Amino acid sequence: MDRRQALCTLLRGTCALAALGCGGDWREAVVLPAPEGDEDPVPATCGDTGVPGTAQEGWVEVPLQQHPALREPGGQSTVRVPDALLDVVVVHTADGCYRAVWRTCTHGDCAVAWDGALGLVECPCHGSRFGLDGRVVRGPASRPLTAFRTLRVGDSLFIHRPR
Repeated sequence: MDRRQALCTLLRGTCALAALGCGGDWREAVVLPAPEGDEDPVPATCGDTGVPGTAQEGWVEVPLQQHPALREPGGQSTVRVPDALLDVVVVHTADGCYRAVWRTCTHGDCAVAWDGALGLVECPCHGSRFGLDGRVVRGPASRPLTAFRTLRVGDSLFIHRPR
């Protein structure tokens, strides 16, 4: 490879990185639209009962043994199941009531966390705050977090992650 080819290759790579938004400390989060035909557009209400569907239908089993903080009201945990593309903050808000929201802020692509003192999910990067239903309580985020339906059956929590 001569000098000209090397410089052209380097220039193409730099342009590709710039187009992707790489190299900065902050980037706008990519928010995928909800799947079409989603039968669960709104998360379940507290105390929702029923039988979860199958993994093929998007139900992900989360054994409470792996997340013992979720056994008691007030407990919270980050739940990651890479095979199911699930990365959520789960809060056990009251007896029989669990809430799960996507863990990536819709503003700056940072990991959000539950702040029990505030009773909100907060982004440490720019201070956005969200309710457990995903709604924006304080910006700069303008788009809500995705909230997921949850069901507790026995010693497992099931989270519906539509596909």
